[in-house]
Amino acid sequence: MSVKKLILLALTVSLIIASLSAAASAASKKSSSSPAPIASESVGIVDRGLILDNHPGLNQARQQLANIARQKENEAKAAADKETDTAKKAQAVQAKRMELAQEEQRLMAPIYRDCEQAVREVAVKRKLTLVLDKFVVLIGGVDITQDVIQQLSRKK
Repeated sequence: MSVKKLILLALTVSLIIASLSAAASAASKKSSSSPAPIASESVGIVDRGLILDNHPGLNQARQQLANIARQKENEAKAAADKETDTAKKAQAVQAKRMELAQEEQRLMAPIYRDCEQAVREVAVKRKLTLVLDKFVVLIGGVDITQDVIQQLSRKK
């Protein structure tokens, strides 16, 4: 799976969790009063890939990740060259891949948090009760992608 697909998947999961958390919180607050009609609820939509691509720190993180990937590749080759057993070579290479995945997670976690926080802030400002990825919405919703990108650019 490519880095971009992993990034998009992780951002999707975090946005879904955030949406569910916000919805549960709103539902618990509204449970004491009569429920509002569905038509009055506001739904926002975002293009997560575009938001991520426009994060001010993404290029630096990608560059660091590329450098780390080269380093881990060289380390994996060196470790594999020292081994004669095929299984041990495979283990050495797999260990370096896992280290690379951990480094990627470490570098990308703050970027994902920033993106999620920007979505939350825009949703609060726009009084949205739910924010979904635009690729799961056929009709409706207010596209807040550019507002989120502007929010991210203000932070850095």
